[in-house]
Amino acid sequence: MKLLIEKDVEIPMRDGVILRADLYRPDDEKKHPALVFRSPYEKETLDRRWGQLSPVGFAKAGYVVVYQDVRGTGTSDGDFSFFFDQGDDGYDTIEWAAVQPWCNGMVGTFGHSYYAYTQLTAAAKRPPHLKCIAPFMQGCKPKYSGGFLPNALHADWLLQQAERYLRRIPEEEKRKEAEEKLKEQTKNMQAQFMHIPEIDMPAMQLYPWFPYMEEYRIKVAGFDDPSVPAVEGRPIDLTKVTTPALMYCGLYDTSSKNGPIENFITLTTENPNEDVRKGTRLVVGPWNHSCIFSSQQGEVNFPGADGDVIGVQSHIIRFFDYWLKGEKSGVEKEAPIRLYVMGKNQWRIEQEWPLARTVYTDFYLSSKGNANTRHGDGKLSLSEPLENEAEDSYLYDPLNPVPSRSPGGCTGPIQDYRAVEERKDVLVYSTPVLEKEIEIVGPVKAELAISSSAPDTDFFCRLLDVRPDGKALNITEGIVRARYNNTYEEHLLAPGEIRMLTVDMGNTSICFKEGHQIRLEVTSSCFPMYDRNHNTGNRPGTDAEIRTATNYVHHTKEHISRLILPVIPEE
Repeated sequence: MKLLIEKDVEIPMRDGVILRADLYRPDDEKKHPALVFRSPYEKETLDRRWGQLSPVGFAKAGYVVVYQDVRGTGTSDGDFSFFFDQGDDGYDTIEWAAVQPWCNGMVGTFGHSYYAYTQLTAAAKRPPHLKCIAPFMQGCKPKYSGGFLPNALHADWLLQQAERYLRRIPEEEKRKEAEEKLKEQTKNMQAQFMHIPEIDMPAMQLYPWFPYMEEYRIKVAGFDDPSVPAVEGRPIDLTKVTTPALMYCGLYDTSSKNGPIENFITLTTENPNEDVRKGTRLVVGPWNHSCIFSSQQGEVNFPGADGDVIGVQSHIIRFFDYWLKGEKSGVEKEAPIRLYVMGKNQWRIEQEWPLARTVYTDFYLSSKGNANTRHGDGKLSLSEPLENEAEDSYLYDPLNPVPSRSPGGCTGPIQDYRAVEERKDVLVYSTPVLEKEIEIVGPVKAELAISSSAPDTDFFCRLLDVRPDGKALNITEGIVRARYNNTYEEHLLAPGEIRMLTVDMGNTSICFKEGHQIRLEVTSSCFPMYDRNHNTGNRPGTDAEIRTATNYVHHTKEHISRLILPVIPEE
């Protein structure tokens, strides 16, 4: 099919600002459905970033792709804002596309990460001509509640935007000055992350040249509302959405915290629209936020999980064909969920999340008080403690945090964590070698009975698959700040107080094979993925004081600590 590509087509917003888009459309006189794709990363880079979502493929399938630079980016006018609600601009773009001479009035949206955020905010505004959406790897609930900031992720993203923003500075002298400052402040990011207080991180002092960084410093790093702990993202009410969604979720995507699964649950159980509840689809695969649709994830290859093999773009097109063209494409007969089970390395279909047949199973933490390092005596057992065991303890020093080993702040590749487990500030609890396989699918959490010498501190948990060769490969993880314990209410720890904390470790889908072990790491930092707790109880982000803390994990008959796994019974 011959295509027509139009560059920098002007689209007016309700406030008069002009946004620009490239159009990819069939070179004919017919009217076609439109697909809107809104990006902050400059539309010229699409093919290099997400080749499997190329607009060319959608245009060849009979769609007009409207690929737009969001406000203040690329060729679009206006000012870029870290907190700008993209809903109104998305609404206006969708409605503009619907009345163009090449459109039949049916509009859909698609895209990954920020592109997904722009879809969801627009969909919640209910543009009349929007008929379906395909948002991948994005959540709608605020993340890192309880005081956390994903410092590496935020800084990496903001500085990437700064490199693009340079081209928007018209004065050559100011542009060169900004470029020099940017290079100077990004030479050693590890040192940047270690800076205290966090609000004064040198890389975030570039706001005279990059104004959106000032907004970040005040509203995020500075916590402009001292009564509320920090959150990343703004809530989007998916009960207002009137369009079915096709969503892809990466099990290693810490950046969205398994957001598509949360979105799927809301859309299929809480949304009042029948088409939304019955038409929404979810694909869950072994991907992370950056290596989207790749079967190779660090040290592990997952056969059959490659995007080209499973036909990601063809699946999206079939979804659009049904909702935008009225064709019986087969998607209407599909099960709601397509799920990859790691370990078994198989795809299968499911009807709901969590799976109805899940048996939530407790694995109890125990030791003789020496669970430190992988050489310690920490155990995971199906049996409750029979006696009052000695608690495990370690010294958490914010000046020597446990490394996240994750570049850019998103979950890094699957890798061997034995080196991390050599640290004495990492508690390690393992099952015996499994005599038969155990499959877990769904939400994972840990409940810890803790105490601390500090008025506030953190607890981080990581689930691992220990192979017969000894490699300890990461599966899923989570963190909690003691003073909040997953709430927005602050309660500092009292001396000697034992408090129960719940660590949400996200969702997974894995079969632990015979001969493997299930392992849980417990520590107090994962840096620089998450900001460090200073252990002072002072205001996070602006606290210039740092203390060490002696942290304890208790496992007695009165104070039980446990890992709760969603076990799927054998068929």
